[in-house]
Amino acid sequence: MKVSIYIEWYFRGWQNAIDFGFYCNCKSYCLTFIRRLCRLPQKRFFSLFALLAAFFITGAALAQTPSVKASLSRDHVLIGEPVELKVEVRTRANLPVTAWFNLPDSFHHLEILSRSPVDSAAEASVTIYSQTFTITGYDQGIWMIPALGVNINKKIIYTDSLALTIVPVQLKDSAYHDIREIIDVPEAKTPWWYWVAGILSFAALGILIRLWLKSGTGKSIAAGAHTSTLSPLEEALGGLRVLKAEQLPDKDEWKKYYSVLTGIFRIYIERRFNTPALQKTTDELLLLLNGMLDKQMVSETAGTLRISDAVKFARYRPEKDSASASLHTVEKVIRVLDHLKQ
Repeated sequence: MKVSIYIEWYFRGWQNAIDFGFYCNCKSYCLTFIRRLCRLPQKRFFSLFALLAAFFITGAALAQTPSVKASLSRDHVLIGEPVELKVEVRTRANLPVTAWFNLPDSFHHLEILSRSPVDSAAEASVTIYSQTFTITGYDQGIWMIPALGVNINKKIIYTDSLALTIVPVQLKDSAYHDIREIIDVPEAKTPWWYWVAGILSFAALGILIRLWLKSGTGKSIAAGAHTSTLSPLEEALGGLRVLKAEQLPDKDEWKKYYSVLTGIFRIYIERRFNTPALQKTTDELLLLLNGMLDKQMVSETAGTLRISDAVKFARYRPEKDSASASLHTVEKVIRVLDHLKQ
């Protein structure tokens, strides 16, 4: 099979024409679209060419227009759970960023836990600026992150506003139960042997107390007392090392992991500050720590404790990175509290 390409220019009537195609086995095949395009009058041909050139030039110019973008790592989080807000600016090297926005520590029921410095990187003729914020919220609802403006070559370009939904921890049984009618309970008489058993129990208890007082070696029986010879810090750090070595998240034992983790933390608080931390709720414990730690550390502790509540009571399954982050937070807070004066 012999194939060859040909281009023919010839004069037909009052206009020039071009044929573009190929020969295959001595037969001519012309590309009809190109033939018709090339047979346009010269004025129309050059007008169409100019229009296409303008289209591509405009597209190239638009591709180099500076852009500002904001994004959230997640748009639905639990109360106190951190989420990342990333702002990215793409601009040409000859159009630098002259002013960056200032986002306050608290805005629209949201709080900033940490912020990275503004970073820049160059890719060919494009310069990329970026900054990452770690934010959270402690109020249930849908809260808006406003549009953020960046000044590029004396012109302010804004990001889109974003919505962050803060949801509470859902309990396992949150169904509505109507109020039931009062049920009359028949009065039951106490059997006589209940009284006899009660009297004998009190008598035995009195004898034991008397013997204990006489021995003089009795130890105070206080609720929550610990007999460990280690200091509160040594006991807590040892428990954290054992918990980390068990690798419970890899075994999908989230409830056991967070129960042991918060138990170590509460026992340390109880021994270190002589307060019944095991009986306190999460909010009561955070209120106690609020006067001892700075704002960021209290926020990190609140996030860990609320994730633990969600795992234990709402079957919440966090990411595996959250397990190591929670253990690191507890260890860091324990070390800071151990340096405080009582």
